[in-house]
Amino acid sequence: MIRKKISSSIPSFFYSYNTNAPFKHCTMCGEPLHNSSRYFIEKVFKQNRVLNISEIVYEYAICESCANSMSNEISNDSKAAITQLYETHSENLLRKLDYLHRTEKYSINSWVDRCSMTGKQVRLCNEYAVNGIIENGGLVYEHTPIVISDDFVQKIQDVLSEETKETFDDFKKQITDGDPSVEDLVFSPTPGLI
Repeated sequence: MIRKKISSSIPSFFYSYNTNAPFKHCTMCGEPLHNSSRYFIEKVFKQNRVLNISEIVYEYAICESCANSMSNEISNDSKAAITQLYETHSENLLRKLDYLHRTEKYSINSWVDRCSMTGKQVRLCNEYAVNGIIENGGLVYEHTPIVISDDFVQKIQDVLSEETKETFDDFKKQITDGDPSVEDLVFSPTPGLI
């Protein structure tokens, strides 16, 4: 049974890499996040095969208002295709959520070790994203945190309209300040989670 549990604080996993503290402002509008009772965080990682570690490539926090605005920019065709893709691949996610809630495993490590949609271990991914919802100062354990592997994001990219791809590419440029080192990433950001 899927329940909703809110942690008493934000796990350090979802802290800003640069400050090692909770995000303070929305990456899009700059408004203080404490003004928003609910906001979203995405962190994108790339595997460093030499050091055998995951390295953060980019991250952002986005308030609910900006997330809703971003969602409105996704074409209806892309929304329908994303919904269909998630429904088609939801069995693994539902099984994972049922297990984690039934056993009350509300520690971040239990939720972020493998892709929520495919079951692929993150250590086997070239890239992956982890998304969480922060509500009233704590992490929401419900359908999130969710991990999306490079394989599943490629499936998402394959069903997006060109218009939506451009929207997400523009967003990625904004949150990475146009850093060319992230141009080859599949992630831009994870559609369907915003």
